[in-house]
Amino acid sequence: MIDKALEFLKGEVETHLELVNETVAPADDFIVLSNVAKENGEWAIPNNKIGMSLINIEEEKVFKDQEFLHRNEAGEIEQYNPNIKLNLYVLFCARYVDGDGDNNYNEGLKQLSNIIGFFQGKYVFTADNSPLMDPSLQKLIVELYSYSFEQQYNFWSILGAKYLPSVLYRVRLVTYQEKVLQNQNQPLSIVDIQGNSL
Repeated sequence: MIDKALEFLKGEVETHLELVNETVAPADDFIVLSNVAKENGEWAIPNNKIGMSLINIEEEKVFKDQEFLHRNEAGEIEQYNPNIKLNLYVLFCARYVDGDGDNNYNEGLKQLSNIIGFFQGKYVFTADNSPLMDPSLQKLIVELYSYSFEQQYNFWSILGAKYLPSVLYRVRLVTYQEKVLQNQNQPLSIVDIQGNSL
């Protein structure tokens, strides 16, 4: 499910970047879904790309689902654990260099601005407004996530990389339901005194 959510969002942002950059060669993707850095400390993001990285997963506690009884197509009552809803923290990093291998800072900022503009214009994704979204995702809400300088320092230290221009988003309500059957029963019916179902 996480992979479907991130691939979907990558595709949506990619389409927007191709449009605003007037690019007609989608084979030359703007975004790569990858770690920020390799284990040896080298960049995992190729030159002149936006890296899109999952950096944290948390359970959504506020909208926690409590429903565990469901009626199946045969009318039987099935019991399985409630849905689990997740928040994904997704980082977009700009790694742009010029022909000499020097940092192309302005181009990176331009592409990050385009990403921020895209999510400012559309931050709720459903099957109604996004036909390419997998129906199992139901609804995604993308919110800009801000953190302090201290958190930023700790965050980049954990990633094992030097700071790149970046923006962090929280993607809310990725829902998991494996439907592992815990119990199954016939629906209750009303019975009169003689034992006849009504």
